[in-house]
Amino acid sequence: MKKFLLFLMLCGAVVSCHKSNEDNTGISASAVPSGVTSSFNARYPSASGQIEWEKEDGNTYKVKFFQGSQRWQAFFKADGTFLSESKI
Repeated sequence: MKKFLLFLMLCGAVVSCHKSNEDNTGISASAVPSGVTSSFNARYPSASGQIEWEKEDGNTYKVKFFQGSQRWQAFFKADGTFLSESKI
């Protein structure tokens, strides 16, 4: 019984992760509003590596990037307002 419950929890986690990845849409840098890219470039002038943009919802953009050897993500509103950042 314990194995069956563990199996169900694992399946639920896999489905949940897959669904959350489908909800986010990767976009090219040229599709990001200029206010967002300007704010990002001003806040993270030393950002390097592969910079990946995603549109989270109608008004929020997520960007993944490197600062040194550490991978970061930051969130901005469509008007360029900074929301949050975290190491990933």
